[in-house]
Amino acid sequence: MDLAALMGAIVEEVNCPICMTFLRKPVSIDCGHTFCHSCLSGLWDVLRQSQNCSYTCPLCRAPVKPRNLRPTWQLANIVDKVRLLGLCTEMGLQADMCVLHKEQLKMFCKEDGVMACKVCCQCPEHEAHSVVPIDVAWEYKWKLHEALEYLRKEQEEAWKLQVSEKERAANWKIQVETRKHNIIKEYKKYQQLLKEEELPGQQVEAEAAAALASLEQEEEVTKSKLELSHEKLIQQSQVLWRMIAELEERSQKPVHWMLQGIQDALNRSKSWSLQRPDPVSLELKTDCHVRGLREILKSYAVDVRLDPDTAYSRLIVSKDRRSVRYGDTQQNLPDNPERFYRYNIVLGSRCISTGRHYWEVEVGNRSEWGLGVCEENVDRKEVVYLSPHYGFWVIRLRKGTEYRAGTDDYPLLPVLVPPHQVGVFLDYEAHDISFYNVTDGGSHIFTFPHSPFPGHLLPYFSPCYSIGTNNTSPLTICSLDGED
Repeated sequence: MDLAALMGAIVEEVNCPICMTFLRKPVSIDCGHTFCHSCLSGLWDVLRQSQNCSYTCPLCRAPVKPRNLRPTWQLANIVDKVRLLGLCTEMGLQADMCVLHKEQLKMFCKEDGVMACKVCCQCPEHEAHSVVPIDVAWEYKWKLHEALEYLRKEQEEAWKLQVSEKERAANWKIQVETRKHNIIKEYKKYQQLLKEEELPGQQVEAEAAAALASLEQEEEVTKSKLELSHEKLIQQSQVLWRMIAELEERSQKPVHWMLQGIQDALNRSKSWSLQRPDPVSLELKTDCHVRGLREILKSYAVDVRLDPDTAYSRLIVSKDRRSVRYGDTQQNLPDNPERFYRYNIVLGSRCISTGRHYWEVEVGNRSEWGLGVCEENVDRKEVVYLSPHYGFWVIRLRKGTEYRAGTDDYPLLPVLVPPHQVGVFLDYEAHDISFYNVTDGGSHIFTFPHSPFPGHLLPYFSPCYSIGTNNTSPLTICSLDGED
């Protein structure tokens, strides 16, 4: 086997089967095959995005555990030696001749980025230039390596941005569909209540249609912005792929071809910078606000009072049992069965098992609170989760801006105007527990998915902790006209 064939066979052994170039940070997997760490990670990231959790070897399809990746340092050292050996071999075997002077091209002009012979170096066009022996190629090999590393990192960043933008767009689409669903449902609720109260409701359908049209118009504008942002990222990724492919191809060529025009290629890679798209606001401006609904709900107002026997020992209930605040010290209270032992919770004394009920709570400018209802027989001594599965239908504010629903996935709730007063509506027979922002006139905050209630329900209140100056005010049940 001649030297060229031997070099080809060796190079083939140290190439990554995925990118088909020299292995970079090689890792071996369970079946024994070896790949670039970045190539394998990128391939499995795609599998994760496609929700295909079956990880296999790209070559033999054997099952693989991603956590079992093993770096192969000795192979990495061998790859480096092969790179150097290939460079030396090319330098020793190349016999390209200067077309003008019939001399071997053993010099390189840094300014012009071209190969030259000894006679070329004495010509006027190269006289004032920095002309160096061809063994400077190792320096440019290293510069190519650095340029490729930089562009690959930019490529990875571009890919992450695409994934992130895709996830944001998908979440936004869910919010839009949820908002549409809520608008339709709330207007139907309003129409049904008007019908039962024998009140006129001719404008309900027109108002619902106008709200949906406004939301659809907003959806189209945001969708166009998201598509434009995504297209810009795609275009940049394509440019990066071409630049990387050019540099990788150049790095594999013989020295005299690698050096031709190399400075221009390096300058283009050095000047590259990923342009992040302008952020697109995904906050929905069209809220679910049924004008007149709050006035109808107030006709179902009930007199809710707190039950001190259920209050956590640091909660202080007012004498009229309409407000509760978090106290500075632990109170010496009897540990009766009704009292919550672990959580800052107090329940209302009104037991609900039928009918419609509405009450409003002043939350003020507190940065943390929780409101809703719970089953009468919830566990009050041990660890529980605030979800319907554990008998809680609760929304919460955390950190001053995070409004969340107490469901299994604790979703963030899009609230445009921070509520200082919250309305709670419970329709037992309709399995409806809804929350409204009284501060902005009654916009819809959240409705729990309909499911039959297992038994008696009690109003739920939690002032959380007195952390900072925004959490010193109490939660206060508002007095409404007509409450029974």
